[in-house]
This record gives sequence, C-alpha cells and structure tokens, in this order.
Amino acid sequence: MTTPRVAVCWDVDGTLLHGGTVGRDVLADAFTAVTGHPAPMESVAMGGRTDWLIGEALRDALPDEDAAAFRGDDFGHAVIAAVTDQWGRRAGDLAAVARTMPGIPETVAALAADPDVVQTLTTGNVRVGARAKLTAVGLADGPIDLGLGGYGEGPGARVRVVEQARDALAGRYGTAPIMVVVGDTPLDVEAAHRGGAVAVGVATGRSSAAELRASGAEHVFDDLADPGRLVAVVRSAREDRHAAEPGR
Repeated sequence: MTTPRVAVCWDVDGTLLHGGTVGRDVLADAFTAVTGHPAPMESVAMGGRTDWLIGEALRDALPDEDAAAFRGDDFGHAVIAAVTDQWGRRAGDLAAVARTMPGIPETVAALAADPDVVQTLTTGNVRVGARAKLTAVGLADGPIDLGLGGYGEGPGARVRVVEQARDALAGRYGTAPIMVVVGDTPLDVEAAHRGGAVAVGVATGRSSAAELRASGAEHVFDDLADPGRLVAVVRSAREDRHAAEPGR
C-alpha cells in the first residue's frame, strides 16, 4: 500500500456544502427526544462545534433547574444516539436543498488526481449525518474516504476530530501524513493547529476571510472556485516537509 504524503481533511457544513436547515432540525428534534424540552436553537452558535458540544450548549441554555437534570456523559451519548436516529429518518430531506460550495467538485477531483494525496473528513457531524450530506451532493462514494475521518460523536473540544482522523490515518498507513484541515470557522482553525495540522480557512460559511485570518489560518480563501488554490497549498505543505527531512 502506497502511503500518501498529505491528507486533506475537509469540514462539511459551510466548507464542502450547504445543507439548508436540515441538520439544525435534526439536532433540535434529537434534543427534544432526549430531554422533553424544545431546543433553544436561537441561543446556540453551531458553527465549528461538534454535535456533542451543540447538545451540551442546548442543555446549558435551558433554565438551571431543567439543565441540572441532564448532566454527565450519559446525556451526551443519548443526544448522539438520537441524532443518529434522526438522520436515519431525515437523510432524504437533503436532496432538495443541498448544494456544494463553489469549486468543490472540481477541487476534490483535482486532489484525487494526485497519488500523494488522500482526502477525508474532520467534521462536527456524526458519521451518518456526514454521509447523508455528502450523499445528497454526490460526494459520498468518491475520493473522500469517510472511513478515515474524525466525527463529532464524543466529548471534548473540536481538536478531537483531528486527532481521530490522525489515528485512523496512522492505523491504515503506519504513519500519519501531513494533515491539511480545510474549514470555514475559527474553531476549525484552532482544532487544526492544536492537532498539529496546517489550517486552510474558506470564507464560504458564516465567518469572514478577515475573521479566519485573525484566527491564525496559514491560508485563507474567499472560496475554492479555482481548484488550483488548494492544490498549491498541498504542494507547498509537501515541499516544506520534504525540505525539513533529515539530510535535505
């Protein structure tokens, strides 16, 4: 098995695609199924958070006496199970609203043409939700390897999904390639850096290019309409690592 030198790790919502409000509705319904309370969605910023952390934020937005009844990891696991169940019922709702962001199919294809590159996900979605979203826009069965991804199904900060992807890559190839994390929020950038990856910010979500630069992303683009933008980042990351190798 050839070991790729670079892993491009995609965020999903706001980066690869726009899925309307279906994901938000899934989370709201899952929260209500677990707690019996309407989900205070308007009180929670979802961008860059994992499904687990969104569930906790929704709980914390309840009145104190209600929130106190849902403490501990058991609550988080129950929310994730409910989210997974909801996606089993709602995946078909995406077809009418989901669309890829500018240049994404072409960029994914351009990276796939490089045998030195593997593509996967570092997303806050649960696995079934990520697959449903990619299926809706025709990306689920292409070069993005969902089996190597990191997903928002457990406790901890967003960096957990980067670490999970790194472990999966190392498990398959014996060593983890250089990781280039592509996301649309400062939390994606923070997770990339905490996980030792190169951060690429794309201003196709709710965060502006200025906000992504301020968060410290090494590369920031308004969009990926030109596939050459990310291809050049990958080439640069590979060359930088090559130059740093002993004896070079």
